[in-house]
Amino acid sequence: MTDSLVMDPGVAAAVPVLRTAAPARAGLLPFPAVAGGGPRVLVVFASRHGATREIAAELARWSCASEAGRGGRLTAALAPVELQPDPSAFDAVVVGSALYSGRWLEPARRYLADVAPELSRRPTWLFSSGLGGDQPWGPGGEDAEVRAFGDRIGARGHRAFPGRLERRLLSAAERSVWPAGSAAGDLRDWRAVRGWAEEIAAGAVARCAVPVPG
Repeated sequence: MTDSLVMDPGVAAAVPVLRTAAPARAGLLPFPAVAGGGPRVLVVFASRHGATREIAAELARWSCASEAGRGGRLTAALAPVELQPDPSAFDAVVVGSALYSGRWLEPARRYLADVAPELSRRPTWLFSSGLGGDQPWGPGGEDAEVRAFGDRIGARGHRAFPGRLERRLLSAAERSVWPAGSAAGDLRDWRAVRGWAEEIAAGAVARCAVPVPG
């Protein structure tokens, strides 16, 4: 079953979100692309408390709503990494994860390894979400191993975005490494997220406009 997610009432573009349970057997879940006549973009995310999910949703929605996306009739679909969506039906892929202790969440790291051949054959962008700096949520704001993976598959880019920290959402283990009085709040830069979504849309539209030899 699909649903639609619209995070900004000012933009009418809706992004289909897969809400079925994860498949019982191992393997990738077939995830039909949305027919729109233009490039089809799959946005996959790993999120523990919802902040990275919202960044992924904004990337998906704004890539459709951007000038390049509208002109190129781009469509986007959003899926949590736990569902192991198959990227083979899509023209481009975006994968992102929250950062904890400077590392992507393990389900996202496994997904990258599982779909590496598919990602290497289509435009792919990676993003990380964390608080960065000297905090335990991600020194430097990126996972060096994931960046190296992106280099191996020829990823178009890897962007690190500031995240959100709300102590009320943290587990006891997470609160133990984030003492009371530490910096917290919503540091997400939506202008930067939307700007990057426009870059993704332009890249996907330009890539799909190139004739394929054969």
